[in-house]
This record gives sequence, structure tokens and C-alpha cells, in this order.
Amino acid sequence: MKRRMKAALLVASLVSAVPFLHAHHGLAQFDTTHVVSLQGIVTGFEWINPHAVIHADMKDDQGKTASWALELGSLAMLSRHGWSRESLKPGDHITVYGFRAKNGSAYMSVGRVELADGKSLPGAP
Repeated sequence: MKRRMKAALLVASLVSAVPFLHAHHGLAQFDTTHVVSLQGIVTGFEWINPHAVIHADMKDDQGKTASWALELGSLAMLSRHGWSRESLKPGDHITVYGFRAKNGSAYMSVGRVELADGKSLPGAP
């Protein structure tokens, strides 16, 4: 009886996890047909899972400034490529290259970040 109960709990746990596996968006919400570059100033940097996020005031092609959320890859991937929680701080000037959100919001999946000192770091695998 205990064996059946454990098996039933295991199956129920696995089945309940399936929706979370499908919840990850990947690049579906971004326009991957056009690489966009933006320049601006970091206002915050979140070293969090599942993706690190840069918050920055970025200028668009017309010179208009807006607050952007710039999504990076996972912490493990970023760490392997030289990132740390100290890589960016408020006031840092950056240039980012990536894919803008399809809905036109100030949200981007970042492929590469260039720092003011000329250093370039990958933002996604």
C-alpha cells in the first residue's frame, strides 16, 4: 500500500510540473528578425533567476529616452562568460544589441552588452 501511495504521489508531482515547463517563453515574444541597438544609462541590475535583468534609461532612434527592461540569459550562462552581480551598476553607460518585444513595449532580449570601457559581454547564449 505504501508503495502505491509513493508511486501515485510521484506521478502527481510530475504531472503538476508540466505546466511550468511550458511556461518559459524563450524568444517567442521578441521580434528576432531585426537586431536593435540602444544606448543609455543603467538604473538597476537584477542578478536573479531565471534571467538577469538590466534596467536602463535608453535612447531610441529619435533620441527619446524611455525606461527599458533588458533581459539577459541565465546566471550560470552569464557567469561562464565573465558576468557577475557587480558587472553593472547604476550610472554605467552601455550599448545593447538584441531583439525588441513584438508588442512594442520597452522590453528587449539582449544578445550583447558593450560597456563604456570597450568590454563586450554576451547577454544570451
